[in-house]
Amino acid sequence: MSILSPTDRAVLWRTVVTSGSEDRGSLLRVLAREILDSVGRRLDMYGGHEDEVVDTVELLDASGLLGRDDLREAFEEADEDDEHAQAFAALLAGHLGHAADVQRLGVGARVRAARLSATWQAQVLDRPRPDRAWLTAPQVAARYGVTPQAVYKWIKAGRIQAEQTPGGSWRLPADQFDRGRADPRRLAALKSKLVAHVGDVATVSGEELADEIVGRRQP
Repeated sequence: MSILSPTDRAVLWRTVVTSGSEDRGSLLRVLAREILDSVGRRLDMYGGHEDEVVDTVELLDASGLLGRDDLREAFEEADEDDEHAQAFAALLAGHLGHAADVQRLGVGARVRAARLSATWQAQVLDRPRPDRAWLTAPQVAARYGVTPQAVYKWIKAGRIQAEQTPGGSWRLPADQFDRGRADPRRLAALKSKLVAHVGDVATVSGEELADEIVGRRQP
């Protein structure tokens, strides 16, 4: 197994996004393989996850979300340490949640996107925490099924408590999220059932729902 450098991962991502239809399918699989190699070894998700990673990349591409800069930038850094790998997984979960709201994908693809969102959430939520009193922004994002960027917006707006470490990252007191918290994987499963039931009818996005829940925490 040969892990690409951050620069090479950025080039790969851009190559996939700008590729034509003839090469796109094979390049998407190359990208999925690199995601599994660089992130999978940190999240212990090698065995049995190959098809899920391919499906993740293909659904993000079909929904038009694969070209987002935040995904490419997170992918560049995903192999640096466990926290960066979790941040990338949380970002995939959040964008797959968005893909589940893209009606032109069709019901079957939207249901798969919702289920895969829950799968990537689990890769973050099931990781042991050395200090259970604190959460990282990716861990909070995974709890709510949103992107880490949404969590940073909540921090900036003063909607959740957080403190910045000397290294520049954020840590958030865990107990503010434990009161009355619903299991995000159950919510994702419920969303997939809702998408399958309502078909092409628009649903409330996971991020809108999470934003409303967090807003209610304000005094």
